Amino acid sequence: MTDFIPETVEEKTPPQAVPVVQQLILVSAVLLLLLGGAITPHVKAWLAAEPDVPRTVTTDTDTKAPAETTLDFYSDLSLTADAVHVYDITRREVLYSLQPDKQLPLASVTKLMTALVAHELLQEEGAVTVDSTALRQDGYSNLLLDEVFTREALSDLTLISSTNDAAYALASAAGSQIDAQNGAAAFVSAMNIKSEELGLTQTTFNNPTGLDVSTTKAGAYGSARDVSTLMQHIYETYPELLEATTNETSTITSEQGFSHEAINTNYYLDTVPGLIGSKTGYTDLAGGNLVVAFNAGLKRPVIVTVLGSTRHDRFTDVQKLVEATGLHMASQQ
Repeated sequence: MTDFIPETVEEKTPPQAVPVVQQLILVSAVLLLLLGGAITPHVKAWLAAEPDVPRTVTTDTDTKAPAETTLDFYSDLSLTADAVHVYDITRREVLYSLQPDKQLPLASVTKLMTALVAHELLQEEGAVTVDSTALRQDGYSNLLLDEVFTREALSDLTLISSTNDAAYALASAAGSQIDAQNGAAAFVSAMNIKSEELGLTQTTFNNPTGLDVSTTKAGAYGSARDVSTLMQHIYETYPELLEATTNETSTITSEQGFSHEAINTNYYLDTVPGLIGSKTGYTDLAGGNLVVAFNAGLKRPVIVTVLGSTRHDRFTDVQKLVEATGLHMASQQ
């Protein structure tokens, strides 16, 4: 609807008419004589006004609709996490963040980088043998000494169940391609090199599992933004690495024929619609961490990362952020 613009009508003054200003002065003088000085302030104010400024008449035709209000679906969320990052991959846009560059312990979110670097160093069907050092890692997944897996199988076990012996065995085998004598150490160096390549400025790795090295030193450090960037890189380059993490359980079989049931450590899988992949993390130093990638709309992948939450609240934090993102996307349609 075109805004109505009132036409300006030129008023012609009759030739013999007394000018308006002079009329006002004359009237003012008469009133002053009759009423004294009581009305003088009002007269002065009247005369000081600009008489030629036109008055605006508002009609239904020139009333404009109010400007569209931008809704912030994240502002009222109550979250436990120390750091948060919500990233729209399609638009390359940060939808919400809270201390996104704060460096925090990563715990088992580290295993995303472990799986990525192992994928680049080992063939898919490359043999990975579980040695005694791997079995001594904290956590127990019922793996056997000298049991052999393909790289793909052990990667799936690492990401689904977050098992430390599987992650260490994977790292040791992949690192031996660089240094046959010190495979695990070489692998950690490769993880840090990859971190620099991806521009993860707050991320550094001390081991391939994310386990705390001591009561004061974590196995890896990073920021919520860096974790989102890492997840984005995996999604865009090797999405197959994430596929297994969408399952509640999976059966992993070694080349010797032994079967191992992998139970997903993300117990809230069903609360994330369109899940693409996820990774959990928890240690004493890190608290609860979680990163998920999901489709918030048709071909609208979004990554949600929370660090420094609690064992339980990491899931509810992500759930709240996923729901807020859904509302945000719906408001754009």
